[in-house]
Amino acid sequence: MENYVIRRITTNDYHDIHELNLKLGYAYDEEKVAERIQNILDAGIDLILVAELEGKVVGYVHGTPYGTLYSDNLVSIIQMVFTNETRENKEMTSEIIKEFEKVVKRNGYHGIRMAADIDRKVLYEIMMENGYENKRDLKHYIKYF
Repeated sequence: MENYVIRRITTNDYHDIHELNLKLGYAYDEEKVAERIQNILDAGIDLILVAELEGKVVGYVHGTPYGTLYSDNLVSIIQMVFTNETRENKEMTSEIIKEFEKVVKRNGYHGIRMAADIDRKVLYEIMMENGYENKRDLKHYIKYF
């Protein structure tokens, strides 16, 4: 059994986070990743946990408050990423989800939601294995300014 450490993100994690994001096709400047982490930590609203193995971040879960007029306050997982070597490690992925759920509950939220690309089959398996159900398939609309 490998000893993963599940912990909150720090600004020192920017390089590993950048590498994980690149593997998903997000070619965002590494220095900007460091700035974004610092901005998020300064704001104190988002919840981000990382899985660390041997001093290297091998996965992370990033959630943000999700308030609507039809539900109690939730946290929306906006990113869940693991290295190719660790994404199928059910023990580690379950552990980070359980720890994330504890943080969400401790912060007074009533549940977790997530929308993800339909092609992320391993991610869907992880979520289903951890008690999440798929409510519907969604389209994703975005407009940048």
